Order: sequence, then C-alpha cells, then structure tokens
Amino acid sequence: MPLIGNKRHLAFDLVPVEPSWERRYLPEKAAWAGTAVWVGGFNLCAHIFPGSNDIHEYFYIPLIPITDWLVQSFPYLKFQERSPYFPGSRQLHESVNRWAHSAPPAGMDEFAWIESREAWWMRHFLRAGADGARCPDLAFAREDEDLVVSWGPPRFYGVDAPDVLHPVGHFAMPWQDAIPILDEFAAVVAEWVRGSGLTEAFPWAQHLNPLFATPVSLERAIELLTGRGIEDVRSAVSVDDPTQFYARLGLGDFPEDPAASPQCQMLRDLSPRLAVDVATVVMDVGTSALERGPKERTAAWLHARALARDAASSASNEMEAGQLAAIELRREMDLDSQPIIDVADTLDLFGVSSYHTDVRAGHDRMVVAGREDGSLVTATFDTPRTQTDWGRRFEGCRALGHLLLDPIRSGTIGAASGPFAQETRRRRSGAFAAEFLLPESAIAAASQHVLDGAANEDVFRHTMKNYGIGAQAAAYQMWNRGWLSSEMLRDDLTLRSSAEG
Repeated sequence: MPLIGNKRHLAFDLVPVEPSWERRYLPEKAAWAGTAVWVGGFNLCAHIFPGSNDIHEYFYIPLIPITDWLVQSFPYLKFQERSPYFPGSRQLHESVNRWAHSAPPAGMDEFAWIESREAWWMRHFLRAGADGARCPDLAFAREDEDLVVSWGPPRFYGVDAPDVLHPVGHFAMPWQDAIPILDEFAAVVAEWVRGSGLTEAFPWAQHLNPLFATPVSLERAIELLTGRGIEDVRSAVSVDDPTQFYARLGLGDFPEDPAASPQCQMLRDLSPRLAVDVATVVMDVGTSALERGPKERTAAWLHARALARDAASSASNEMEAGQLAAIELRREMDLDSQPIIDVADTLDLFGVSSYHTDVRAGHDRMVVAGREDGSLVTATFDTPRTQTDWGRRFEGCRALGHLLLDPIRSGTIGAASGPFAQETRRRRSGAFAAEFLLPESAIAAASQHVLDGAANEDVFRHTMKNYGIGAQAAAYQMWNRGWLSSEMLRDDLTLRSSAEG
C-alpha cells in the first residue's frame, strides 16, 4: 500500500500480512502489518538480531492496540502541551525519567506524584498502547505549534531481542502538517477493522477520521491546556455563569480551541499553585488584550513581527532565532550598539502596554498577552529579580520576544515567564531579550575584540550598568555569543557581581 506521510518528517510504511500463528485475543484478530515508522529521515523500526548483520526494516505487529491508543490519546496530544505538575522539555524521555527521580512538591504525597507521572506517560508514550508488541519507544507532545516526537531505546525481552539502529533522538514538525498523517494512519487501520467486522469492539473504526471521532468538550480542553481543573479556572475567572465564563476568556467565537483565550495560554505557562492575586493579574492582562486597540499600534506590532520572524527563519535553533530577531529589530530602530534607555517606551513603540505589580508569584515573573484583533499587554510580578530595574527590563524585553516570535494560535498569543513556561518559547524569548538589551556588537567593543576581554571586573560592571542588564543575563549572553572562554568564567562573573543580588 502507498506510504502514509513523508519519510523526511513523519511516515508509516505498512505491509499488510495475514498471520499464520494463533491470534489469542481480540486486538490481535485483525490489522496485522509489517510496520516501519519514519521520523526525521530515520526508520525507527530498522533492527538487527543478535549474531546477524542483516537489517530488518519492519516489525510485524497488530495495529489495533496502537491505533486504539492513538485515538484515545489524541485529545491529550492536541491540548495537553505540558505536564500539570512537572516542567519538561522536548526531550520527552529525558523529562519523564528526570520526573521519576524527583521528589514530590510540597503538599503532594509520593503516591499522587507517581500517579501524575503515570497519567502523563500513559497518554504521550506509544509504549503504553503497544500491548507487548515490538515497536519503537515513541513519545508525542505538542509544543510551540509543533508535534514533537521523541524516541528512546525500546525495552525488548528475550534472548533474541533485536537492537534498533536508531535508538535515541527527537524531531519536530509543524502540528498542522503532522495531524493529517496520524489521521490517515488511523483511517487505514479503521478500514481494516471494518473489513474484519470488529467495529462493535472498536467504535472509532466506524469513522472515516477516527482521530476526530470523539469530540472533546471545551471544558475538558481548557483543563488539558492549562493543566488545571475547570473549577480552578472558574475561580481564577471569578465568573459563575457559563456564558460569561467563556466570553470573559475570549472563547465566544472559538468553541473548540481553548488556546484562543490569552488567559488560558498564560495559565498554561504558570506554576501549578496559583495565588488569587496572580489569577487577578492574569485576568486583567487577558481582558485588556481582548479589547480592541488603535489600528496604528496593531500595525506597528505586525510590521515588527514580520521583520523578526523573517530574520529568525534561517536560524538553526530557538536561541539563534531570538538573537537574529533582536539584531534585525535593533537595525530597524537604527540603534547600532547603543543601549536601550527606557524599555517601557520601547515596548510602547510596538504597541505593547506594560506595567509592574506588587503581586508575589513565587518563581513566575511575567505574563504577556496579545490578540490580532485586540491589544498587547504585559505585566511583571514582584519577585527578587523584578524588584530590580534590570530584572524588569529583561522581562519586558522577553515579553516583546514572545509577541514577535511565538506562533499565533486562533489569533492569540499568551505566555508567562517561569519554570513551567514552554521550553522552546522561553529559550527563544530569553535569547531575544539578552541580544536586544546587550547586542553582541557592544560585547565585542567592550572586550576590545579579544576573548575574555569583557571578563575584567570593571569592564563587566560598566557594561552591566551602561546597558541596564543583570550579571547573570550579561554573563550568559557573553558566553552564548562566544566572548567568554569557559562556563567556569561565566559562572564566576555572575557570582562576583554584587549587582546581581
């Protein structure tokens, strides 16, 4: 049968077979196939057996259990962009392994902690639905409007257990390109199931598009996206009437996508424990973003966004994307190596309203929201960092980085700065802020174009003061841009600077 998808990105190469062996239970009754799963140009099913040099391209497995898992897990893949309790990364296997060795947070017992990890694993790792079949140890998650696919060494048992050729890796592709491939795979298996008369046992097989066979309520989608129970979200919104609840979130015109709400996107990035005052700021920022602003402010943002995203399009990673965008924006502003004097005024040039609050939010520092048909707003919380001028400056520039570079989903951008923020967006916006505040050209001048030239304590302090940036951000920017010779020197600069405190 024809290949499903594209081998360079994501593909399923299926060769139908009729097993001669005994099929002992229902999921084995139909839809057996030689299966090769291609991700990022690698056949993750390619394997060799002990004592042999022959490469086998396919695993011969029943596809019903895997498809059943995919159909049941799809709402989680679509809306649950991060774990509700543990901050992760695109390296999904690494994250879930780190979770297993981490102590539970305050207020959660060990049993609940283990259960929360198991719940995440069950809905994002293919092995949870493999039902003992030999197949790649794949994990899926949505992040930064990509489908992220991560794989680790599969656990095969028996003396004849094969070794896969590509045991570890990860790859990302646009979400909108990946979903039709997964849906076509499920549709092919569903057709086989219908031909075998097993639709009563697997109702999703009755549908031509099995992934979309079971609608997800907007309430459930909000829970999955924000990582919070719907009552917690209702409490944050402070509205009891369901109609007003959705309207205040900005979801009146988007009954199927909770990410159309700037508040929901901000809640996604905030830490699990949300104080009442923090929720109030989130609602205020989100509500302000929903209000239509002057056309010229929107035009200024969209113009800058087009420049930034075009500059970032050639980047090889998220940090470079942030740096390239900042360089282009500074060029557009004709700043050369000059410092940015007033960040709030600079944000205002691009249509962004900003303010600082006295609300304490633990490790969360900032929230930002924007709507194409609304306004752009950011606010900082009261933390040890944002009590300093340089801390507020950095978070303001980070907010601008989000608005210029984050994907717009259903006309909306929302983000927060903290340990639970989306990793790709956090790294990209941080790199943007560092380069925007302290451009590499300024570091080169301060260093007199010599490696470690800016590591002189007086030079380093003068650079921090002149560019209004903290020690840690300055030291990391110098290291990331290649002007420091070692991580030890970078960390020493941070520790030696009293300004960082």
